[in-house]
Amino acid sequence: MAKRKSGALLTQIRLARDGMVSLRRQLEDQLREAILGGLLTGGTRLPSSRALAEELEVSRPTVVQALDGLVAEGFLESRHGSGTFVARSIPPHLPLAVRRAEWGKDSAIRPLRLSRVGAHFALLDADITAHDTRPFLPNVPAYDRFPFALWQKCVNRQTRQLYRTSMGYGDPAGFAPLRRAIAEYLALHRGDDCDADQIVITPGGHAAFMIAALVLTDPGDGILFEDPGPLITRKLFESLDRKLVLTPVDGDGMDFTEAAGAALPRMAFTMPSRQHPLGRTLSLNRRIGLLEWAERSDAWIVEDDYDSEFRYTARPLPSIRSIDRFGRVIYVGTFSKALFPALRVGYFVLPPALVGPFRNAVALMFRGPPMAMQMALAEFIAEGHFATHLRRMRDLYAVRRQDFLDEAYRVGVGLFDVERPDSGMNALVWLPDGLDDRLVAEAALMAGVHSYPLTDYCVRPVARPALILGFAGVQHHQLGPGLGALASVIADRAGRAS
Repeated sequence: MAKRKSGALLTQIRLARDGMVSLRRQLEDQLREAILGGLLTGGTRLPSSRALAEELEVSRPTVVQALDGLVAEGFLESRHGSGTFVARSIPPHLPLAVRRAEWGKDSAIRPLRLSRVGAHFALLDADITAHDTRPFLPNVPAYDRFPFALWQKCVNRQTRQLYRTSMGYGDPAGFAPLRRAIAEYLALHRGDDCDADQIVITPGGHAAFMIAALVLTDPGDGILFEDPGPLITRKLFESLDRKLVLTPVDGDGMDFTEAAGAALPRMAFTMPSRQHPLGRTLSLNRRIGLLEWAERSDAWIVEDDYDSEFRYTARPLPSIRSIDRFGRVIYVGTFSKALFPALRVGYFVLPPALVGPFRNAVALMFRGPPMAMQMALAEFIAEGHFATHLRRMRDLYAVRRQDFLDEAYRVGVGLFDVERPDSGMNALVWLPDGLDDRLVAEAALMAGVHSYPLTDYCVRPVARPALILGFAGVQHHQLGPGLGALASVIADRAGRAS
């Protein structure tokens, strides 16, 4: 029996000669799979290394290395003077006999056991982040205008200057020169004075939101949340088992008065400078009212300063934190829109009493972004490259915004209405009543136009269907064909609905 099985083994092994994977690795993997799959049982004698090498047309050292590797792993055992055998400790009936390609196919019969948080993750869409480059994907910066050469010089210089103390994890609060550079930038360009010791660096904005929810609220606690509001952030809070207390959004931004009084939430999440997806700005009266509510209720405000850098009709608005006299605001900023999302660097500006808990939370969960990237970003800001890039992008986006609006008004007459944004990187396209914005978005994607349906951002039924289109990352030659294709899709859908 052993002889037959080892002989059958030779007919099962197929080695690719394309150089993608080494012959030794292929042989090792296939022998291991043969054992796990039950083709070779415990005690089976393998052909000699010389016989295997001849039959497979590989060098004998390649075979010996593969066999030695499996001996070290415990799959094989070598008996002096007798040869190489499948380890006798391998059980005759392995639970791993099912091929990896078959894993999960019996999940309907035997459901996965997940935690309450894991169950939320299992219900998420398969792809919650777009990777498309077609116009008009929202929230995409002008990658074609990023100063890559300057950035690379900063990265190279800081990488070369790494020394022993900066090759470790570093301060969990973040690289001190970066925190100082951010504090100086906020004071100079946002009118928001803070101490560098109040800043804690995070691996992006969503990591900051998760930390804030975990540190400041318990499962089941309420969080004031705008509806419509940011989709991924909503799913994040829901996955953490927080109860979203929905607030409508009107011309003055987040209308929290009724919801805050009824539910006594522990935290409010707001985007006051430019609410996403509607683009509204939180009025001064409501900012003051939100601060008074937080102080009165012993609650916290997480301020997501989304797209605040790109305002076209006036100076960027001051943050809620800048008028906070109660120490209730946790300010979150990132460099995803101002520079590029793959940077994965965000930051908190915290009330002094919260610095310790938030710093420790970052240390336990993330250890912070890579030190070399923090060092390069600190130099990029300190040398003035960040402020220069922002100024150039603000000017560029203002032009692209106007070009987008001009073309959208031209092709959209009688088909859709475009809301003129005074800030940010996106615009709302309001569709005719009766259309399903999700179906329109799907059809537009097939026509080469990427957009987000407003319905995806709403928990309660949407009052009017709309699409969210990004203009910041769209070049001029893409406008006419893209908006023309979108207009054709909307006309076709409206015709079907009538």
